[in-house]
Amino acid sequence: MSTPPSLADILGQVLNALQTIIYQVASAIAENASVIATVIVLGGLTYMVYRYGTRIFRGVSGWLRVLF
Repeated sequence: MSTPPSLADILGQVLNALQTIIYQVASAIAENASVIATVIVLGGLTYMVYRYGTRIFRGVSGWLRVLF
């Protein structure tokens, strides 16, 4: 019969697995940092254009409607 693993062995393996997962996530973020930053900036710009562009477009279209 083999002896069951000790609690220290199990906790060590769990901590090693968590460390590996965190390292892989950090590596993926670091490799794609420029893409992530681009998406955040373009998303913010898109939101600003949507939010304020619709107000401006309504004002301009209303002004043009009065003219023509």
